[in-house]
Amino acid sequence: MKRLLEIIGFMLSRLSKLFGNILSMFIRLRLPVKKRRVMFWAYNFKQYSCNPRYVSDYLLENYPQYEIYWVFRKNIDTSSIDKRIKCIKLYSWQYFLLVNSAEFLITNARTDPYQIYWHKRAGQKYIMLWHGGIALKKIERDVEKVLGFSYLQKAKKDSKVCNVMVSGCTMQTNLIKEKFWYSGEVLEKGIPRNDIFFNLDLHSKIREKVYSYYNIPKQNRILLYAPTFRRNGSIEPYKIEWGRVITYVKKMLNSSDITVLLRLHPNLINKVDTTPLLNSPEVIDVTKYHDMQELLCISDILITDYSSSMFDFSMLNRPCILYATDAEKYDRGYYFSLSELPFPMAHNQDELVSIIDSFDNNQYQQSINHFFRDTVGLFEDGQASKALCEWIVSHSIQ
Repeated sequence: MKRLLEIIGFMLSRLSKLFGNILSMFIRLRLPVKKRRVMFWAYNFKQYSCNPRYVSDYLLENYPQYEIYWVFRKNIDTSSIDKRIKCIKLYSWQYFLLVNSAEFLITNARTDPYQIYWHKRAGQKYIMLWHGGIALKKIERDVEKVLGFSYLQKAKKDSKVCNVMVSGCTMQTNLIKEKFWYSGEVLEKGIPRNDIFFNLDLHSKIREKVYSYYNIPKQNRILLYAPTFRRNGSIEPYKIEWGRVITYVKKMLNSSDITVLLRLHPNLINKVDTTPLLNSPEVIDVTKYHDMQELLCISDILITDYSSSMFDFSMLNRPCILYATDAEKYDRGYYFSLSELPFPMAHNQDELVSIIDSFDNNQYQQSINHFFRDTVGLFEDGQASKALCEWIVSHSIQ
């Protein structure tokens, strides 16, 4: 019976997709591509964040003639999003009209056109901005066996319809050209989501926003803990005895008031119970907060493991420490050995508190500067969103 139900479910899913794609075909026959209409989504329609969010914000403030839409799954809270942005539900009637008429479609992750009922038409431009810059974990072509057949097909279809990608360093440009099954234009002007780190005027406003949202006392310093996900769904590698660690962080930051923000990967939203990780009153779960870059911006110290947030955060010249209890068996290969990274690394909690207790900021700054300049060839300057929006304007329907 279970097998029969699985088969029935699969067939219904296929019929639903067939119907959706047929409906899209009829809409395309009736609706023209709408000039300056832009459709955004991020992390599988779950968040208002990452590179699409910063491009969207720049368009909104500098090119008011553009019509901006964001698409979300049901039950996603969009109340904090600027009211000038039109938020719509995935697979709603309005969604079908939009996906088939928007001049620009912009996201940060691989999307199978068939799955979203979209077939690129003349006049439409698709921009896949990806969700990282400098890469530690091997990606795309380098991990084909791990990714599986279904993802590979999606990735290749996605790259085939993409009009432009962006890069923040020489290393990323090389990865895009060699590992993404992509042969189109690469805009080497930086990563839009990293612009926030160069706009110092925004930092105090963002701090006030986040502190108010989570009722954090104004005098508190922030430690952000943002580990990446494990494919087996285990939260065991994330566990830290925060009472002990916070004692050393207070000394490091010269503050008696510390708040720890726990930020798990978006892939784990609504999939794991974070209660065991909140073992101290100073720890707040911020996994569902839309924008990771804002959390990085207001944090005084970052602890992560294999997440590319380490590279983003270090552009702020603030301490980043790696904590990885499973470094020897983690299921992805690396582009750098962990010892090559400019971040001190702990394999257990004893090592973690020892690193915090003896952190040498001068040596840390030298290591970061050398890594950015000589190892990856960084060319971020805070102008990535501006450059991409200029590209959009120059490629709009005349």
